Amino acid sequence: MVRARRSYDLTRDLTTLLVCAVSTVLLTRSFLALAGYPQVGGSKFHIAHVLYGGLLLTAACVSLLAFLSPTTKIVAAVLGGIGFGLFIDEVGKFVTKNVNYFYKPAFAIIYVCFIVLFGVIRWLGRRGFSADEAVLIALESLQREAVGDLSDEHLARSLALLKQTGATGPLAEGVRDLLEQAHAKPADDPGFLARLTVRARDAWATLTAHPRFRQLIVALLLGGALVSAGELAWLLRNGFGSLTFSQQAFALTTLAVDAMLLVGALYLESSVLVALHWYEHAVLLEIVVGQVFLYSSEQLAATLNLAALLILWGLLHWGIHFETARS
Repeated sequence: MVRARRSYDLTRDLTTLLVCAVSTVLLTRSFLALAGYPQVGGSKFHIAHVLYGGLLLTAACVSLLAFLSPTTKIVAAVLGGIGFGLFIDEVGKFVTKNVNYFYKPAFAIIYVCFIVLFGVIRWLGRRGFSADEAVLIALESLQREAVGDLSDEHLARSLALLKQTGATGPLAEGVRDLLEQAHAKPADDPGFLARLTVRARDAWATLTAHPRFRQLIVALLLGGALVSAGELAWLLRNGFGSLTFSQQAFALTTLAVDAMLLVGALYLESSVLVALHWYEHAVLLEIVVGQVFLYSSEQLAATLNLAALLILWGLLHWGIHFETARS
């Protein structure tokens, strides 16, 4: 049996899908609650948002099957994540005879689906790439070069991966030669996104080189710890036993997140990249688990927290990208 080969960006793309799905569920339920659960379609029809989810999932599949540009994966991850979120949000209607959107165990079903998806993502990205996968990833880099989307960072990672995996043979050598020639080609006039990326990368290099960068990160962590401590103190004001199951789960998740942030702070002095990975783990755990349980009791707080966490996750994702390229 032929073993399936993995994409180099599988963790990035699948994590984007997961974050978009979780965000869509929380934002959709918050909007419906604030709007009084309006129905689209008038008095005769009810156009459920699961239909929009199906259309977005179809659009994600069409974009992947029809287009060769590597950036299509990001578009498909966003569309697919939003589509899956709209679909799974209405699971209560499809497991009950009376088509009950407010079926209480539905939120548990949604949560289990997200946890399973999160586990699959981590399982797929748990081990290093093989030589065959390195060659295929290098071929994808050539595809990026053909459409003018090959960055210096992606090129360097592809060449390093070929070397690390010990990929040999005529195809591997040919791909390596073509990549080295692609590196020698003069760059075209970069577009807006490319210029923005370069500026962000330069800003990141300047920021991390500053002698007070680590002090700034520690200060931010202390501020986050104070906010977290305040949330926990408010929840535990009547004791842990007085909390609902969702509140208890949120409190325990917050403690786990704080522990991850502490581990990241310990690694900050020796490796910024390792510290950023721990911070990303903490933010993802808070998005996928903490905010889901918080939503069941505090919808407004969960929505506001989610918006802040998504911005933070985006900044961490960019920082990991730049730090990986520099390493």
